[in-house]
Amino acid sequence: VKSGCNGAFIVTVTDRGITAENGGVVEVEAELLRPLVRGEHVRAWQVDVRNELIIWTHGRNGRPLDRLPSRAERWFRPWGRRLMARSDARGNGRWWALFRTKAAGCDVRRVVWAHFGRAPRAAVLEPGREAVPLNTCYVARCATMADAYALAAVLNSPLATAWLRAIAGPARGQFRRYLRWSLSLLPVPTDWPVGPD
Repeated sequence: VKSGCNGAFIVTVTDRGITAENGGVVEVEAELLRPLVRGEHVRAWQVDVRNELIIWTHGRNGRPLDRLPSRAERWFRPWGRRLMARSDARGNGRWWALFRTKAAGCDVRRVVWAHFGRAPRAAVLEPGREAVPLNTCYVARCATMADAYALAAVLNSPLATAWLRAIAGPARGQFRRYLRWSLSLLPVPTDWPVGPD
């Protein structure tokens, strides 16, 4: 998921309540708040729960809300000009929209991995878990839980690490970029055996 303006969408739970990056208190409807997952939150087999949330301006169908609730509208109004100027916002009638939101759909099981690291790190998000992966993660939507756990097992394996270190784009130090194209080159069997013959 991409916001194009994290300051407007990402908030933190503190002892003072929900706060913006500038420390100001944010008053929006609770039903718009969803847990946020950044690449650095993803570990092998788990997502570290943090105190960050995203203001989710979309409905259950994944499309932007037709209208913002009153408190959210008040919060976003001062951000309006900046949100309308986002490159992904051109031609979008809902200036409060987030982009690339399919990965946030919690109707299916998802495998999430960090796009950057010394080795791939993947975890499974079960259906119903409303976590929203930010654009420092990638997500694969899986047909079954068995598929999700199998993919996570492959991505967290030493063999996948060795293979992907050879082809993944280099970053600083010993880090690599585990982008979608590099993972698509991982040789994964297409006909997994199911049970005894």
